[in-house]
Amino acid sequence: MNESALLKKASSKKVLFCGENIVDVYHYVSPLGRPTKDAILSVEQNKTETFEGGIKAAGKHAQGLCKSIDYFVGGQTIRKERYVEQSHFHKLFQVYIADSPRAMRMPDLTQYDAVVVIDYGHGMANESFINNLFVLGTKYLAINVQTNSGNYGYNLCTKYPRADYLCIDESEARLATQNKDGLIEDSLRTLSAMATKTVITLGKKGAIGCEAGKSYHCPAFTDSVVDTMGAGDAFFAITALIAEDADIPSLLRIGNAAGAIKSQIVGHRGSVTRNDLAEYLERVR
Repeated sequence: MNESALLKKASSKKVLFCGENIVDVYHYVSPLGRPTKDAILSVEQNKTETFEGGIKAAGKHAQGLCKSIDYFVGGQTIRKERYVEQSHFHKLFQVYIADSPRAMRMPDLTQYDAVVVIDYGHGMANESFINNLFVLGTKYLAINVQTNSGNYGYNLCTKYPRADYLCIDESEARLATQNKDGLIEDSLRTLSAMATKTVITLGKKGAIGCEAGKSYHCPAFTDSVVDTMGAGDAFFAITALIAEDADIPSLLRIGNAAGAIKSQIVGHRGSVTRNDLAEYLERVR
């Protein structure tokens, strides 16, 4: 099935996105220098921009490509406040602010064509949630499990027994397979045992994927990056819609195109659209 047909077929699907809420805040600042009595950086705050991030931002990439999207939101809402040097858009540091965990009743998973899990590691994907994914039944299960500074080393994809489609980045794959310095292809082969289709994103090196023991690589489509935040979510959110029907080369091409488009957008000011994706894929054919 070609890329156009894959995207067209996704337009008939009803999809459930599962994950945590994140509020992404950018404080744009101008450095003033070091205070005379402290070994710290002093900055002047210019303006603040607040975005709805997390599972809701990821779902927005898919909204224009499928029939309907529902959300299951659990765990903590995390507010991530980043301080950004305004002139060159350099992120200086960030602050995590977490609220109390929230619990929600799982919907009927069988009514969805696909269940898309983006596990940010903030409490949603506990043992009960994971068990329900398999006890309650899903027609197609796509999983992305993320490592960040708030859960480093403690949120691994191996806590899920299986998936139809697994997509993680290089650091997440290396942690899950205890492969610090070896070939990333070794991690791909190991993780492919838990999913029908497995993809590892490699940032500026593109992405690799595996199905039925056969591996593929697709280079990145751009090295001109404005903001990396959310690029991996865009890759996964869109490829999760088509993974059931797509071969690995098509998944990698469409995912890399989605990530390249998102990397040109500051924060969550915009989302990847169907037209953007179609036009970009034509340019990199």
